[in-house]
Amino acid sequence: MWELRCRDEFGFGFQAGRQAHRAYGFFLKNAFRLMGKLGITAGEARDRARRHAKILAERYPVQLDRLKGLSRALGFEKWELISAGLFASSLPGTGCTNFAAVPPATRDGKIYVSWNFDLSPLFRLLLGKIPLYVRDVPGSKPYLCLGLPVLFGIGIMNGDGLCSCVNSVGAMDGGEGLTFFELNNLAMETCSTVDGAVEVWRRNPREVVPGLAAAIIMNANSIFADTAGNAVVIEHSHNFMAVERASDHGGVLASANHHQFLDRALSGGADPIKEPLIAGSFARLARMWELLEMFRGEIDLNVIRIITTDHGLNYSTLEEFGIKRDPYGERVDDATICCHPWNFFRHIRRLEILDALVELNVAMTLNNLVMDPLRCTVYVTPGRPCRKLPVPLWVGDALRMEWADRARGEIDYRPDRVPRITPRRSGIFRRPHQTRVSETFRSLVIRAFAALDRVLAESLSGEG
Repeated sequence: MWELRCRDEFGFGFQAGRQAHRAYGFFLKNAFRLMGKLGITAGEARDRARRHAKILAERYPVQLDRLKGLSRALGFEKWELISAGLFASSLPGTGCTNFAAVPPATRDGKIYVSWNFDLSPLFRLLLGKIPLYVRDVPGSKPYLCLGLPVLFGIGIMNGDGLCSCVNSVGAMDGGEGLTFFELNNLAMETCSTVDGAVEVWRRNPREVVPGLAAAIIMNANSIFADTAGNAVVIEHSHNFMAVERASDHGGVLASANHHQFLDRALSGGADPIKEPLIAGSFARLARMWELLEMFRGEIDLNVIRIITTDHGLNYSTLEEFGIKRDPYGERVDDATICCHPWNFFRHIRRLEILDALVELNVAMTLNNLVMDPLRCTVYVTPGRPCRKLPVPLWVGDALRMEWADRARGEIDYRPDRVPRITPRRSGIFRRPHQTRVSETFRSLVIRAFAALDRVLAESLSGEG
């Protein structure tokens, strides 16, 4: 975890660019290359960026200040950064199966938000195992983020204990507005409650890139929970949104990569008939609800580990689409909460190379995050949750949480222990003893995964 404590928003963008210039450079270079391959001209990208800048000036002006600082640090034009950030809305995105549990569903009266982070292995090669950073700028609430600052950082817990996690989801009801990254950051910077976060979504135009395949679309469902014991799922398209509350489900909520509460006839959301790749999301979500119902009232950290490491199957929501479990056949791709590319080699044997690559790219849980705001702790699993143990990360002091002193008496680990989430890197993005051979090998691996992402994006981009 690294900290970005700055005097103003310009300094935040500038410092982020200085510290992570290699990651930004890699992302920007490949974003511009892929935009060219997809036929997006520089003029079109500039015009789109200028329209988005006008939206930011009206709705979220501090983001423009960050972009100016990042532009100064990296030597790119501001419109280029805006264009690349918008293009992140159509790059390979997260899969994920997430849930929130609040009283009376929790055994210990705590609030938990769990995020099984499913993403291409390229993300880990580029940013490390878990790229967490603290954003602390006067005038807004400090919060812990996952991702790359300014362009695609997702706030997961702020100083008031508001927690969040997201799932990528496809929709055909598209339009321009604030991206879900910007909506998330705006909520974490200004809100203490889930109702405040819901209002951020209601009162701002929502950027949605039309498309159906969960593997390539970065529109998102969002879960929010606060320290008062409230939790919501926000599902949205450009013109429509739905909000579901944990209080209507006995204190639990679950979310995956499709709309379950927002009418898909309005959002144009995917189902296994429109988009076969989404079938795994329906199975994962059904299994998550099954486990949450099973453990309702008994959920604590031990139960959360049982849920997040689960490899069970539930096809109950797929039966209406004619998909039933074959006890002697293979499972649906991407169908387990703890996700593995189960059918990769079966696809290879059948010479289904593209299907194998798609599964390898999206059916993989890289790690798990569990937010525990009342204990000022985020439990991070630096690898697949079924193979690695969670490591507690104390954030009470970094986020200046008012109840941090009380929380110290409730935790069962040393709060001054700083886990080395990326032990093989010095600074943020470098190996401690890199050599010409090791750097060449790392570069080749990253290029290989980047090429895989481009192939998948090009092959799937016409699905919508």
